[in-house]
Amino acid sequence: MKRIIFSLLFILSLSVLVAQKSEFTISADRPGMATGVDILPFKKVQFETGFQWDYSGTSAITLPTAMLRFGLSDFAELRLQYDGTLTENLGTPWNYSVEPLTIGTKIKVLEGGQYVPAISFMANLAIPSTSDLAHTIHVAPSLYLLFQNDITDWFNVGYNVGVEWNGEDAIPATFLAICLGFGITDNFGAFLESYNYFTRYDLSTGKTAVDANLDFGFNYIVHPRIQFDLYASFNCQDPKSYSNVGLGIAWLIN
Repeated sequence: MKRIIFSLLFILSLSVLVAQKSEFTISADRPGMATGVDILPFKKVQFETGFQWDYSGTSAITLPTAMLRFGLSDFAELRLQYDGTLTENLGTPWNYSVEPLTIGTKIKVLEGGQYVPAISFMANLAIPSTSDLAHTIHVAPSLYLLFQNDITDWFNVGYNVGVEWNGEDAIPATFLAICLGFGITDNFGAFLESYNYFTRYDLSTGKTAVDANLDFGFNYIVHPRIQFDLYASFNCQDPKSYSNVGLGIAWLIN
């Protein structure tokens, strides 16, 4: 009888260990501008937040930048994002404004393999969230294809292509990003990315304005459910014209 009890306890212990090893650990879209292909699993809920300080002649602080992600299935998630911006106006006090509320989804298209990239599709819709915004902008969609190649177990290359409308005119900006991800340890990582906007600014000539930026940062998983991040970026064409720095936290709630 004792042997049977010990055998059952041993099997139960092994099953618990296997379950712990197979438990989903955090996979955050923070930090940086490029977005990864990972989908939040079914019924999982994750909260990602932080703040970002921007400088382009005057200061602006995004506080908070907050996103809530829900796993709708094993291949799709729902995303809700809210940003509030504290802006410094020359000669006047700081002014706090609410940005449009963004609702979106990310859908897995292809799992990928050794030579084939993993692919996801992401769609967002920015909705004016105050009466002031409703008078100045319309709903603004954005669509993206997200790709990622895992080169080794510690190095991957991600790249995004998308179109973004600003809610003011019918001509979207094209968004292109490429991100190099480095897994320095199991819990500590770094990234370096280029993200760029191409905007057709003159309809008569068809000329395109290019906004090229470089982004880099670090992330540290302090717990299978919690990740901290730190990042910075600047405009490659004129670093003095725009730069930012941000930090944040992602929390896998369940």
